[in-house]
Amino acid sequence: MELLCPAPSPEGARAAVQNGADAVYLSFAALGGCREAPNFSDAAFESGVAACKSRGCKVYLSMDVLLNDAELQKAGGLCLRAQRAGVDAILLRDMGLFRVLRRLLPDMPLFASAALGFRTAEDMRMAAALGFRRVFLPPELDRALIAPLSGQGVELAYMGQGALCAAERGQCSLSRLNGRGSADRGSCANNCRESFSLGGRWDTTPLSYKDRCLLQQVDELEKSGVDCLYIGDIHRRAEYVAAMTQLYDKAIHEGKQSAAPDVEKAEEIFSEYGFSPDMEPAGEAESAAGKDIEAHCSTLRRSYSEQSEVRRIDVQFAIAVRGEHRNIRIGVIDEEGHQAIIDGPLPVCFGDVPLEDESVREILYKTAGTPYHCTAVRVRDGEGLSVAAVELETARRELLRLLTEERSRPGERTEGSFPKEPDNSAVYEEPTVSFRFRSMEQMDPKLAELGATLIYVPLEAAVKDPVPLSPFRNKGITIVGVLPPVVVGEEEQRELDTLLEKAKKLGIRELCAPSLALAMKGRSAGFDVRAGAEMNVFNSYALQNLSTWGFLSATVSDQLSLGQVRALRKSLNCEFVIYGRETAMVTNGCLIKASAGRCACGTPAQMADTRGGVWPVIREFGCRNVVFSSKKLFLADKAAEFLSCGAWSVQLSFTTESARECLSVARSYLENSGYRPNGLSRGERYKGVK
Repeated sequence: MELLCPAPSPEGARAAVQNGADAVYLSFAALGGCREAPNFSDAAFESGVAACKSRGCKVYLSMDVLLNDAELQKAGGLCLRAQRAGVDAILLRDMGLFRVLRRLLPDMPLFASAALGFRTAEDMRMAAALGFRRVFLPPELDRALIAPLSGQGVELAYMGQGALCAAERGQCSLSRLNGRGSADRGSCANNCRESFSLGGRWDTTPLSYKDRCLLQQVDELEKSGVDCLYIGDIHRRAEYVAAMTQLYDKAIHEGKQSAAPDVEKAEEIFSEYGFSPDMEPAGEAESAAGKDIEAHCSTLRRSYSEQSEVRRIDVQFAIAVRGEHRNIRIGVIDEEGHQAIIDGPLPVCFGDVPLEDESVREILYKTAGTPYHCTAVRVRDGEGLSVAAVELETARRELLRLLTEERSRPGERTEGSFPKEPDNSAVYEEPTVSFRFRSMEQMDPKLAELGATLIYVPLEAAVKDPVPLSPFRNKGITIVGVLPPVVVGEEEQRELDTLLEKAKKLGIRELCAPSLALAMKGRSAGFDVRAGAEMNVFNSYALQNLSTWGFLSATVSDQLSLGQVRALRKSLNCEFVIYGRETAMVTNGCLIKASAGRCACGTPAQMADTRGGVWPVIREFGCRNVVFSSKKLFLADKAAEFLSCGAWSVQLSFTTESARECLSVARSYLENSGYRPNGLSRGERYKGVK
């Protein structure tokens, strides 16, 4: 099982490599997966990759962010540069970048980010068919569900150490909606660590969990088929990387669990919330006051100082004398077959070091301070000849320099071309309108009279109570079933299969998918599919991919500005939301049950923050919750601006509104009634996200 560690900076890379990492993941400072990390400057990138590769450590480039059209060209250039530097694979989540890299770097192994939401065996087979080499499983996925995912054509990576989020991976906008950075763009303010209350009483920190620590579960993970155990938290300091790499290196490679005092020391120094193998509530953060932090970190820094070479590669030297001029040829070879050869100094009869003498071996064995450890020296045909010691030492240094170059030299990989710009054929002078409902009770029959082209309804709710669909169907309005945001495990998959069969009998033929994995599942069940806003379609190449894969339309990301929507090359019918509460997060457990102490998620709840914001909490498929934004996006008074974006459709998304309020909002947009609900926001439609 591979141990993959973060390299938040050149110093962090040394910390990981010198303490036992099999591979590291790093980012460019320009477009990194975490803006809180120093990342690698352009100047330091190539030398950093070479330093890792020469010491036998693989290097992966993390591009785990959403990219807009303006950034894709730059991202492609950085990935090309990374390939030339010798990077072994690229981790990504943006399906536009996926399309670019399949054309630009056709041989480069690609890893699927946990944010892409591959969670089932069926998902793994689909990821393999798309061309992904490895899938990073969502950290919140129950360990008991991993074993059925192995052997499906892709490698599996799972987080062994790192911070856990209350949200399903890739489905959290809490930081952005609080006016901070977007987690999808590599910037998260960790608002989930703050205090919130549910049900009228303070729950302190209901969204905060202890840091994961699976040191005692390493064998279990390997038996489950995990190919790569990784340490998260790329924003952490190099000392943290060193400490965690040490602990997991022993557990994985030596089969030796770290002593309790070592783990306790790491927890005391590096975790404000404590360690746990499971999703355990964290409570309040602990103060670092009084902890002997600097003394411990000073010890850790010595483990990866530039003067220290803990990680050594076994090499052998060979000397041969050849030709009538009796020239020396000296070579070195490592355990993987990399080698370097030079014509050495001219032997003389009265040199200070006889070639057959033990002194030659002593000189060549002096590899301290280098990444190499000499295990053997062989001399052939050197009888009666000598060489100057200083020249032999120079030859040794030059050989090791050449060997380092050879070890870090990138393999031969094909370079393609940047794909041509997507076509712009699906542009409309005036968009149609769609409604998205959260419950069947919101579906006032009068809404069917307002000229919508289609409506989105939760598949589970529509199957349970299909009667409200009739007025819309009678008007020729297309009914689209909205798939649940997350489906994991055999039980939930069976439940979804049942819902799909019942939906077919009701005459529903189209589905709205929150992820690529669930879209493909819907397609295989015989439905046409549309991409929901949850898929975060962020650029023109992502749209082109969805068009190629047969999607009918895509609701583009809520994080795009009107200007960015207007600028998209629309090769597929585009839709965007112009009214409604945004999804702040899809939780991986039931907040309502945890707060009330019983299953009461059928009743909507509210979560209050310390700044006066109230965030609706609603039940979701699989005993999860959706937390919605405290404010509603409202653009009814900006019709001229959103109508000119060239979109196929605009969407009014109803969440907590009553049927009466849904009708009033719809009329404010479609009949200019002047109605204005409370708690309004422009969302990201004017500024976009950075």
